[in-house]
Amino acid sequence: MGASNFGDEVLAGDSADYARTVEELKASYGFDFVAIGLTAFLGAPLKWIYSAGATDERHHRIVLAPGHGIGGIVIKAGKPMMFVDIDEEIDPQEYSSYPIVFAEDLHSFCALPLTKTGRVVGALLCAYRSVDARNQQVYRQVISDLQGRLGDLGVVDDDFMDFDRIAVEQRNESRDSPFLVHSEVSCVIAAQEEERKRISRELHDGIAQELLAVSFLMKRLESHVGDDEGRQLLGETFANLDRILDELHNLSVELRPSALDHLGLIPALRSQASLLEKAYGTEVVFEGGLSCRRFDQALETQAYRICQEAILNACKYADTDQVYVRLEDTGGWLHVSVIDHGGGFDTEHPVIKGTGCGLSGMQERAKLIGATLRIESGAGGTEVVLVAPMRGQEREECV
Repeated sequence: MGASNFGDEVLAGDSADYARTVEELKASYGFDFVAIGLTAFLGAPLKWIYSAGATDERHHRIVLAPGHGIGGIVIKAGKPMMFVDIDEEIDPQEYSSYPIVFAEDLHSFCALPLTKTGRVVGALLCAYRSVDARNQQVYRQVISDLQGRLGDLGVVDDDFMDFDRIAVEQRNESRDSPFLVHSEVSCVIAAQEEERKRISRELHDGIAQELLAVSFLMKRLESHVGDDEGRQLLGETFANLDRILDELHNLSVELRPSALDHLGLIPALRSQASLLEKAYGTEVVFEGGLSCRRFDQALETQAYRICQEAILNACKYADTDQVYVRLEDTGGWLHVSVIDHGGGFDTEHPVIKGTGCGLSGMQERAKLIGATLRIESGAGGTEVVLVAPMRGQEREECV
């Protein structure tokens, strides 16, 4: 399976099988509301796409980041939730952050993680709008009848979470949510990006052009130099000028690649990869593709910077011959991963190298665009995965 958990048709709500499944569950067991929520990618937010018994369309607008809301908690923990009487079992201050409860006026529910090829990709929600002592028995009957499968998806139906742990985890997640207000560090990053763009333009349009003018003057001087020593010195000067111009070009690209502004994300990444291949001898392999040619400027910039840092780290520290960059966009989400199979590191306590700001800077950049960033590393290598929301206009322009 590729980076995407589901095809565009399924994520758009056009799967007849899933639509029929929720209707059958509602009718067979007498539920008031049944919904299947799906994620486009590993780490992407969950949306309630297929439903039966909905009061209106509000629930379709709910977007749950991992660790938030019923669906988000279920996909993050990979464990089921069950509450037979929400008003009795949950403090209103806690369940006020569960939007589906309010959107559908639910008072009792069972939520089960759904899996595909061993990873959690969605959630099944079966619920009532009233409280009855028999509700828990019905939930248990559904679990027994499903026998761990819901169509082409697996169902996790044991080791239910207790609410005290759920509440603590949700509070902790809220502090680190990429969907919260940007921190001061994020504001600094945004300002730095503007300054990078300005300096890059000055280097390219100012200093580099001045040096080119000097180079042309020297070429005119070349015909006036008669002795061998003079011609040799002139040749060495030309060589030094070419080297300086190359270094200026590389520095300008590092600061702000013109390809990012004029051509888009993939061309800019390929240009950067070419420079890193020459510098470190590591092959950068691109996989997948994007249906959108351009994205919002902020999304392109931060996605590029995160990938740039991830590729650079792999080239410098992973001791590997190849780095893989995978790109895909579907369901309104951009998914980019940078993978190497070299030496990994402790993501909780990384050894500080260079400035030591790389990983934290990447997380802050992800927050700037409301994205999630997952970094996993071990003996088998490192995987950096960015999942970012696309704006509505971008989604409409993709083909």
